[in-house]
Amino acid sequence: MSHRDQLEPLRAFNFDVAFSEQLDLCGVGVIRYLGIQNHLWISTTPIMDSVSYNLGIPAPSSYVPTIEENDNNDVMDFWQRAENLYLSSGTVIVHKLATDRLTGIFRKYIPDFPNVREIAANSSLCFVNTDEVLDLQRPTITKTIYVGGLGVSDKTKPLDEKFQKIMSKGKKGVVIVSLGSIVPFSDLKLNVKKEVLEAIKEISDYHFLIKIAKNDTSTLPLITDIPNVDLVDWIPQVDLLSHPRLQLFVMHGGINGLVETALKAVPTVIIPIFADQFRNGRMVEKRGIGKVLPKLKIGKDSFKSAVLEVLETPSYKKNAVRIAKMMREKPFSPEERLTKWTQFAIDHGVLEEFHVEGSRLNFLVYYNLDVIGVALAILLFVLYVVLRIVKVLLRLKGLIGKHVESNKKNN
Repeated sequence: MSHRDQLEPLRAFNFDVAFSEQLDLCGVGVIRYLGIQNHLWISTTPIMDSVSYNLGIPAPSSYVPTIEENDNNDVMDFWQRAENLYLSSGTVIVHKLATDRLTGIFRKYIPDFPNVREIAANSSLCFVNTDEVLDLQRPTITKTIYVGGLGVSDKTKPLDEKFQKIMSKGKKGVVIVSLGSIVPFSDLKLNVKKEVLEAIKEISDYHFLIKIAKNDTSTLPLITDIPNVDLVDWIPQVDLLSHPRLQLFVMHGGINGLVETALKAVPTVIIPIFADQFRNGRMVEKRGIGKVLPKLKIGKDSFKSAVLEVLETPSYKKNAVRIAKMMREKPFSPEERLTKWTQFAIDHGVLEEFHVEGSRLNFLVYYNLDVIGVALAILLFVLYVVLRIVKVLLRLKGLIGKHVESNKKNN
């Protein structure tokens, strides 16, 4: 905002719609500053809690787990529900505090600038980067359009000679291990890496392909006596997931890779690192296509047990094939949903008809706490009146009883 002159050329284009990512509302504010009224949200994860709050999407904490740092699925016991309620409430409070400060930045330059939450609440559509077949079920609204798997094609490129050779190894097939770019394999503690590699050495019927960082010099010396391991600093992930000899993907649980893996019917072992990955792991377990291995419990025995369970239990592959078939055979592809709904928003402008009134209600009204409070007050008043009447009647009964006793004595 302190370089607004650089934004002015964008204003001149008179854009019909603009997309912004859901993790914060900076983009929402900049889009409104540019005079673009029709805002479309798009996510890199399942629906964030702040997004559902702003759009008025119901999110009952009894069975809708929060997105960030939450190791629960949609079936929770008492203490898990208590934790989920705490996390969801905290998320909304932090979001409100942060967006109020963000709004304050815009108002430094434009005094009457609306609160960014109000702008977000009027978004025409929300494209969600997950798949409704794979994801945990939750309430949604018309604005919510699932586009998980966007860009994942059924067509794959032929593997180069290097990867063809790797995929031919292993008596029973190949297992990929890739924990993402944020926490590469080299970042695991030395003793943890050694134990994982010892477990891999003992799973000798399978060949393991481990993705490492380009600057990783610590892992190579550890595999000198392990014949069933190859290390690479890059993998053609979608092409490898399509290979018939790939049996398992050990991954961190990021939603992009997870949707790709599910579409290719590959079972998984999830080692969640942060953010939505914990919840995504429990989602995989719910669908019966993989197993979670907590990052703080990685060891030789735990790694070996989790990997062998998924590899040697036919139901994981059977469920993965079923989920993949359902994801591929839905009536509309992610590309169709994205392009056709976007065109719809361009043709018809801001889609006020899809707006949920709940997003405009305050906390008391949304949960009917004012109605409940009045009803409770009336109930307590009626109860008070009844008790007073009973007390008076009991007193009268006592006086009548005394009067009767007095008459008997006099007679």
